[in-house]
Amino acid sequence: MLDINKIRADFPILSRTINGKPLVYFDNGATSQKPQIVIDAIAAYYQEINANIHRGVHTLSQLATDAYEISRGKLQNHINAKFAHEVIFTSGTTHGINAVANGFISILKPGDEVLVPSLTFVATVNSILYCGARPVFVDINGTENLNLSVSDLEQKISQKTKAVVVMHYGGFPAPMTKIKETLHQAGSRFNRQIALIEDAAHAPGAEISGKKCGVWGDLGCFSFFSNKNLVTGEGGMVVTDSDQLAKKVNLMRSHGMTSLSWERHKGHAHSYDVVELGYNYRLTEIEAALGIQQLGKLKKSNLKRKQLTNLYRKSLSDLSEISVPFQKFEGQSSYHIFPIILSQKIDRLDFIQSLKRKGIQTSVHYPPVHQFSYYQNRFPAAGLVQTESVGQREVTLPLHPLMSPVDVKLVCQAVKEALGKSLKC
Repeated sequence: MLDINKIRADFPILSRTINGKPLVYFDNGATSQKPQIVIDAIAAYYQEINANIHRGVHTLSQLATDAYEISRGKLQNHINAKFAHEVIFTSGTTHGINAVANGFISILKPGDEVLVPSLTFVATVNSILYCGARPVFVDINGTENLNLSVSDLEQKISQKTKAVVVMHYGGFPAPMTKIKETLHQAGSRFNRQIALIEDAAHAPGAEISGKKCGVWGDLGCFSFFSNKNLVTGEGGMVVTDSDQLAKKVNLMRSHGMTSLSWERHKGHAHSYDVVELGYNYRLTEIEAALGIQQLGKLKKSNLKRKQLTNLYRKSLSDLSEISVPFQKFEGQSSYHIFPIILSQKIDRLDFIQSLKRKGIQTSVHYPPVHQFSYYQNRFPAAGLVQTESVGQREVTLPLHPLMSPVDVKLVCQAVKEALGKSLKC
């Protein structure tokens, strides 16, 4: 049975009325009506907006921001309000690119160098270029751990380094204490602070040393794209415990305006100034409403991902032609993806095609950024031996909380058959 009070609490819009009539009628005996309730509410929401626009009454700001403010508060509590002083939502693309860029803009300037892993989605590195800064690529640890190598990071920090981007690959936490110590020592050597930015797109709910991923650095960037652990369809958020950075990011996410429509409607401001060359990076209210529901499911979904991952590991443990990264790691993972590394004997394309013929979709996380044509020509990199080796042999098998143990076993059986058909001549 539906918890009507909870739905009303999560979606204040459902309690609104038009001409004295409720937007949505609830059936207390309903057991499977929740999707339709939300769809009806959204439809009614826009009907009311259109009706008021036709009447010349601007009430959009009265309805907007309800879901946004609720989701903002709930996410801030989830991340840990003590460390996440400000949660700034942004519109985004596959990797929360606008969230990352929005965060970078508040720290970087043209000519700065940023250390970043090449084994990441290209949006992470593109965001550095949007600020006019220069990426310096850092290698990963190897096939056992696909996160950034602290030893390579130490060697590449220089007087020009302004920031370091740490990506929690697959939702497995990077060694944040060691990384922070490294940056502190380098900062003392160069007599200035080196900013730490976390790309936590894979890591909602992950933590290390009792602290959530995304709140270790100056800025943490999350993605809510449709394939992530916490989904709104598009969008992302930036978290920070810095008043100064929060103010900057808030300005940049909405055209550089000093106040927004909601604040003016509430009477907190009557006009606005534009003090920065900002962007339109705001998350929509409908996406925020979806985020509220998804946040409530995050812990359970991550646990399901963990169970499926453990089953994958057990079922594939006897295969010498593949290795599974992150058999050992610190902290708590969000288990965003399940990567495997093929041996040198296996033709990756043949392997992928064999699984595809059985209806099993796979992916590659990731083609190394420094090997893309755009980056090869502008930011050549050498010495990324582990990154390039993994980039040639990694395959990501299906993993999401709607899968069943039977699905995992079917995939594993197909993997075993595909390995036998994909040996290089």
